[in-house]
This record gives sequence, C-alpha cells and structure tokens, in this order.
Amino acid sequence: MTFVPMTRRTLLSLTLTGAASLFTLPRRGQAAAHPRRVISIGAPVTEIVYALGGGAQVVAVDTTSRYPQQVDGLPHVGYMRTLAAEGLLSLSPDLILAQDGSGPATVLDQMAAAGVTVTLVPEVPTLPGLLDKVQLIARSLGLQDAGQRLGEQLRQQLTPLEQQASTSHGLRGQSVLCLVHAGQGGPMAAGGGTVADTLIHLAGGINALRDVQDYRALSAEAALAMAPAVLVVSASSVQQAGGLEALLALPQIARTPAAQQRRVAVVEGSLLLGLGPRTPQAVQMIATA
Repeated sequence: MTFVPMTRRTLLSLTLTGAASLFTLPRRGQAAAHPRRVISIGAPVTEIVYALGGGAQVVAVDTTSRYPQQVDGLPHVGYMRTLAAEGLLSLSPDLILAQDGSGPATVLDQMAAAGVTVTLVPEVPTLPGLLDKVQLIARSLGLQDAGQRLGEQLRQQLTPLEQQASTSHGLRGQSVLCLVHAGQGGPMAAGGGTVADTLIHLAGGINALRDVQDYRALSAEAALAMAPAVLVVSASSVQQAGGLEALLALPQIARTPAAQQRRVAVVEGSLLLGLGPRTPQAVQMIATA
C-alpha cells in the first residue's frame, strides 16, 4: 500500500475552500457576560453558536461558515486561516470565537492586544469533546442554560449510537472508506483520529484506514486492498471530481466493492471535519448507505 502523508492543516484548506483542552487566548480586555458583537470562525463553531440561540450576537463569520441559512447575509472576514487584523477590527467585536487552527496566530495576538477576547475551540473528535465544545461556546456567549440543553440533546442522540457501534445497528461492522478531497493531487482519505473516523464508528462501521492517523493520499493499490463496502464522500469531493459517476470512475476507487455496488453516502464537507449539532444527521446518512 502506498500512502502520502498530508497534514490536517493542508487538508482543511483543500477541502473547505473547494471545509484536548479548551482555552482562551491571553487578552487585555474581557468580553462582557453577554457579548453583543461576536465574530464566529469555523463551520462547527458557527453552527453551535446558532444552535444555542446566539445568532443575534454574531456580526460576521468566515467563509467556511455556510450553515445555518441566517449566516448568508452576514459580512465575511475571509478564510479561517488567512484572517486580517484590519478586517476584524473594523467590525468592532468584543468576542472572537474561532476553531483551533484559525489564524495566522499573529493576527489573533493583535486582536487580543487590542482588548478583544479571543477564544479558541479545539476539535476533539469524540462525544465528550463535542459536549465540552458546546459548553465552552455557551459560557463564552453567556448562554449556559442553552448549553446544558443542547449538550443533553446531543448526549441523548449520540450515546446510544456509541454504545451500539459496530455491533447491532447501522453498518454492522462493514468496512468504510471516507474521501474528503478529490481534486488536484488525487483523492484524500480520512484515517484514525479524525472526525470522519468518529462518524464511521458511530454509524456502526469500521474505518478502512483506521490504522493510519490523520489524512492520506489514496493509491489505487491501497484502496483495492482495503476493499471498502461503503464509501463516504464529501459533497465538495463530488464537485471536484466532476460528479458522482466521475468520482466512482477514478482509478483509486473504481474497482472497490463500494464503487461497483454504488454504496455511497455523500455528506457535506464541514460535517466530516467538525462535530456539531448536525452530527447525528451525518451519522444517520452514513449508517443507511
């Protein structure tokens, strides 16, 4: 099998432009108990903000934040990894909620130095990680009660799936391969320790690339050897390949059982790269492929 390493940072850039502990940056100013001007950066962060009922506090989002529909009319501050201090400051925020990895770091440092609270929200691809993320964002917005409600809702939806994974529901232990990018450079697949790996597990499947951490370029030899029964592909991958049939005809994919039997789940790219309020729906889409 041939795998070409690729960092999570590079993969996120490719996908979203085609998608531990929780901490707050040191800052000179403190956000109000109920911040009124929030910039939300990162699709999962923005979805959680709106699910908590904090949409009225949001004055801008980044270009990866495309859901819910209410964000359509908001100003964009650019791509999450190429932010500019001038654009952020022009919106007079009192809080920036940003998915970990947003930056550059120097820009976020400038915002903190200007008295803006900057809270980074790491992506920990586990159910406890998702629940912690919800609580952090809720506290930052002054919406603790809503955070408790949303956390309990997600716990009730996902805990049974986690307990039954790979045994009695969904895909029942079948091999699943997830493609998160299919553009220039060839298909990229999600390995162990990724959000996609967690979704596959919750759907009752086994990640075909689970023994390889992070994301890897996929060769035809490797895909054929893994023989996945099911393919999970991002919607952007389908677009990059020129349509679903074109994607299934790629040399790396065409001879797999999943492609030959057309067992494919097409999932919005942001759902494969960050856990959030729509994670239960993503799991259901994969489980019924």
